[in-house]
Formats: sequence, C-alpha cells, structure tokens
Amino acid sequence: MNTHVAALRPALRAFVATLTVALATVGLTTVSAPANAAEASTVMAMSSGTYEAKVQYFVNRKRAKHGLGKLQLQSCTDGTAERWAKHLAETDSFYHQDMGNILNTCNAYYAGETLGRGAISPHRLVYLWMHSDAHRHVLLSKYAKRIGVGSYVDSHGQWVTAANFTKF
Repeated sequence: MNTHVAALRPALRAFVATLTVALATVGLTTVSAPANAAEASTVMAMSSGTYEAKVQYFVNRKRAKHGLGKLQLQSCTDGTAERWAKHLAETDSFYHQDMGNILNTCNAYYAGETLGRGAISPHRLVYLWMHSDAHRHVLLSKYAKRIGVGSYVDSHGQWVTAANFTKF
C-alpha cells in the first residue's frame, strides 16, 4: 500500500465518522400507532429474524428502483445493529449509537444508521424512512455496500429497529 494513502487512512476515517454521525443524528422515525388492528396483530406475531429480513428486502427494493446496488448482509454490520436495537428496546431509549463505533468495530470507511420504532410492518417502516430526507439519504447512499438490521420488541409492544449501513 502506498504510504501516503496509509497515512491518510486515520484522518479519512475520522472525517467519515464525523460526517456519518451528522447524517445519522437526524435519522429517527417513531410511529406509535399501527395502521389497523389486523396489521398490528400480524406484525407483532413476526419473529425478529423475519422482521429484519423483510426490512432488508424492502430497503433493497427501494435501492433497486433508484439504480443502486443491492446491500449484502454482513456479520459485523449486522452485529452492531442487533446489539444496538436490543439495547434500545431493553432500556426504553431511542437515540443513535456513535458511528465511530461501527467504523472501528467493522473496520469500515462508511457507516450510516437509521432507526425506527412502532407497531408497524417492515414495509411501512421503509416507506416512512423513504419519506424522510435524512433517512432517504442514508438508505440511498451510493457509499453503502453492506447492511445489518436488528429489530426487537420493547416493553410497550413496539418494534425497535436499527439498520446499519457500511462500506469496507
């Protein structure tokens, strides 16, 4: 590797971390009421794994409609999303984790995060993200190549979802 590139890598990572924190900080969605009782019952009967897979599926559908590549599930990125969503659900809190954590843990050059909470379907969650400028920016980032999704039900019976996006 070129020594100049290697020397710039820490500075680049710091810049990217700062940028992604700024982007992710505004990426929150909270919806408290389901569209209807039937939807709520079906949505809340899903397993976490099914909910997460559907979120990933709908994110990739939206990306494809905008000419962007499919995001691949990646274990480190998924682990950061899983741990964060579980933490938020268990502590009844709702805020972004430090993007520097994802960058460093996963040795990534890009990290973004979107959060959502509510008794809503994965389809509805992605729909809401796409209708928020900040969320849309993260979901449709040309830099993202990998995805991880964590979804857990909180003490109020709502899904808490963290979707993390990375590039290595």
